[in-house]
Amino acid sequence: MADAPRDSELVQTAQAKVDLSVFSLDCVKRAAYRVTGNAAVEITLCDGFAVCIVSFSKAVTRASADAAIERLRLEVLDQDLRATIATETASVRNAVLALAFSRSGLQSDD
Repeated sequence: MADAPRDSELVQTAQAKVDLSVFSLDCVKRAAYRVTGNAAVEITLCDGFAVCIVSFSKAVTRASADAAIERLRLEVLDQDLRATIATETASVRNAVLALAFSRSGLQSDD
């Protein structure tokens, strides 16, 4: 009898390494929070990488674990892009908010 395919193997954890010279630790933390639906994510730092251990609440197939790691990696990229856009648009956002509050009547003219 042949061994079961690797994708159907049940696992309790999966791991991803994120290069901190490319992505910030804040982005990794935000991404980890976003993918914690059925798992917990532990982040440790090692040699310039954020090592993310994803612990599933119950055993999942290797294919499901790989999919969860892929979601984590995509979410890290998404969080990084959100941070970049926020930085690039901060001055415009602040100007819009300042204009909105200047006309709101919330500030006194003193």
